[in-house]
Amino acid sequence: MTMQFEAGQKATYKDRYRDEDDGLRFQDLEFVGNFVGQEPLKDGILGDKVQKQRAKSKVLERVSREEVLKDQFTIDELNDLNNYLAWNIWDVLVMRATEGVSGMIPRQEYEILAFMHEFYRWPEFLRKTTDQVGAEGVLEIGASARREIGTKINAVHDWSIGAVGFGMGRCGLLALEAIKPDDYVAESNDILKFMQRVLWGKKQDGYLLNSQDRYRCTIHDDDFLQPIISQVEQLEPGSPLHDSFTRFNAAAELLSFLDHFDCRLGLGDTGPYELPDGNILILRDLFVNEAEYHWSDVCEDEGLPHAYTLAIVLDANAMGLQEIRVNDIGTTFTRPKNYIPYIVGGAVFSREKWDTPMGEVRNIPIAELGADLEKIQRATLKLYRKVSTMSKRELIWAGHDVYYYGMILPHLRKAGTWDQAVADWQIKEVDQRVANYYYDIQKRGFAQETVPLKIFSGAGYLPFGQNADIRSSKYAQLF
Repeated sequence: MTMQFEAGQKATYKDRYRDEDDGLRFQDLEFVGNFVGQEPLKDGILGDKVQKQRAKSKVLERVSREEVLKDQFTIDELNDLNNYLAWNIWDVLVMRATEGVSGMIPRQEYEILAFMHEFYRWPEFLRKTTDQVGAEGVLEIGASARREIGTKINAVHDWSIGAVGFGMGRCGLLALEAIKPDDYVAESNDILKFMQRVLWGKKQDGYLLNSQDRYRCTIHDDDFLQPIISQVEQLEPGSPLHDSFTRFNAAAELLSFLDHFDCRLGLGDTGPYELPDGNILILRDLFVNEAEYHWSDVCEDEGLPHAYTLAIVLDANAMGLQEIRVNDIGTTFTRPKNYIPYIVGGAVFSREKWDTPMGEVRNIPIAELGADLEKIQRATLKLYRKVSTMSKRELIWAGHDVYYYGMILPHLRKAGTWDQAVADWQIKEVDQRVANYYYDIQKRGFAQETVPLKIFSGAGYLPFGQNADIRSSKYAQLF
C-alpha cells in the first residue's frame, strides 16, 4: 500500500511531536483575547505552548483522575479554561472559515440563539445527569468512544460542551449585556466539569483537547483497530476504486453537513494512527441520518444508516507530509493541504443505529458502494428541497435545535437520561429569555457583526473577577 515517490522526499510530520518543536503556521492571523498588551498568540502547537506558560493554574497540563473527580474548579482554573477555549475557538474557526455553506440556512442567527440557550439550560441537564450516573459514570461516557466507531461521543460534541455551551454562550450573553462577568459561576463549573470528565475519560492520557496533544486524537487501542485495518482495501490513485471511494466520501460528507443544518456536528475524525509500513490511518465518521431531527425522515425513507465510517489510509512519504492536525472539531488539516491524491487504502463501514453493537457494524466493499451512493444522493436532493421550503424562522429554530440539544444528545443518550430530559426536564422547550432574544439578535446587526467581533475574535471572553464567589449564580435582574 505504498506509492512511488520522488527520491529524497519523505514525511517530516513526526518532528512536530518533539517537545521542542513549535509546529508550522497554518495561517498568518494572530490572537489577542484577554492577553492585551502581551505578545499575540499564534495558531497551532505554538499557541498551545504559550497558553500553558501563561496559565495561573495547572488545569491545562496533564491532569489526574483525582483532579477530574473534584467537584469544582477554582476561579483561576475557570479563567485559564476560559482563556484557552477562547484561543482554541479562534484556532478552529479561522481554519474553518473557507468551508462551503448552502446559502439557504441563516447559521449566524441560529448559532447565537443556541449558544445563549445552552449556557442558561445545560447546567441543569448536565448536573442532573451527573447526579444519576455519578462523576465516574461521566468518565465512562467518554471512555465508551474508545471502543466504538460511528459514535457522536466524539471530538466536536465533547469540545462543544465547554467551548460552545460555556465559552460562546457566556460570551454571547455578555455581548448582549444580559449577564455580567461574575454571574453564573456555579453553572459555569457544572458545564466545564462535565466537559473535562467526558474528555478525560475518552483520551485517558491526562489531556482534554487534541490541541493540547499536538493535534492528535489517537483514542483507539491497537486491538480495536486491527479488525478495521484488516478490512482496508488497497487503492491505486486514479483507479476506479479510488474514484469510487473519494466520491462516496464527498457525497456522504455533504449529506452529513446538510442533515446537521450546515454545521460539522455530522462529521468526526480520529487519528492519525501510524501503521507498520509508515502510512497513516484516519477514521472518519459521517452521520447521515440523525433520527432525532424530524427533517431526517428523507434519510430514513432512503434506508440510510445512522452513520458511515471511512478508514482512510494516506501515504505520508509520498505526500511529503509536514504536519497533520486533527483539531478539536474532528476535522483533519494537513500540510501540504490536499491529501486526496495520496489515499492508498480505504474501507467503509455502516452502523445502522446510534446504539448498534460493534459486532453488527457492516463492512461495505468499495466495489459495492454504488447502491449506498445513490441513496445518499437521493436523500440529499430531497433534503435540499425540504429545506428550501422552510421559512427563515423555521430554519433558525431547526438549526438552533441541532446545536442546543444536538450537542449533548449523545452524552445524555449514553447516560440513559435523554428520554427523561425530553419528558421531564423539557429540553426541547424554549426558555422565554431566549425566545425574546430571537428578535434582539436581529437588531443592529448583532448576529452578523457583534458575534464575529466578540466570539470569533476572542475579544468577548471576559474573565471572572478574582473576588467572584465560586457558588454564585445570578440572583437578580436589576440594571
